[in-house]
Order: sequence, then structure tokens, then C-alpha cells
Amino acid sequence: MADVIQPLLLDYVVEDIGFRIDHALVNVGGELIEYPIHNTVIAGRSIRKYVFLGETDLIGKQILGASLMDAQGRTLANQIMNVVKNDRGFLIGFEFEVKLEVKPVVQ
Repeated sequence: MADVIQPLLLDYVVEDIGFRIDHALVNVGGELIEYPIHNTVIAGRSIRKYVFLGETDLIGKQILGASLMDAQGRTLANQIMNVVKNDRGFLIGFEFEVKLEVKPVVQ
């Protein structure tokens, strides 16, 4: 089933993912702290979302993970980590690669 899915549909899916992600919740020592999305990069069929923790934020604290959230506060993606934040900025990245597959329907 070649070319059932057109490139425009994939573009729409990538854009939709980008629009739905509103902010991040970062787990710092068990406490959830809201951070804005720092940057979004769309390249072809991939979308990357970045969350930036500033140089003076959370020094010496343990970062246990981050979640991307929609505007209603629903979790869209999770990333587990275990990092002790130093005195430099810390960038958390999420990358999504969009692929769709068509399966033939036999009746």
C-alpha cells in the first residue's frame, strides 16, 4: 500500500504534537516544579522540546525526572533521570519521531 499516507498528513501530526505540549513538570527531590518550554525544534518528521533549568536554579538538588504536559495538566511524555544539578544551566530534551503505518483491511 504505497503512498497511502501523504507527507502533508505527517506534517500535520508533527505540528499537532508541537501545539499540544504546553509546559513541563520537573521532579526535584520529589517536588514537582512547573517550567515553560524553552525551545521547540522541528526537523522533517521529528520534533524536539527542550526545558531549561537556569544556572542559579536548584543548585545541589536531585532531578529525578521531567514530564511534558498539555494545557489541562495531562501528562503527554515522561523522562526518568537521576542528576544532581550543579551551578550551570541544565537542558532537558524530549525527541519524538513521527511514523505512521497503514495496515490493509480485509473484509
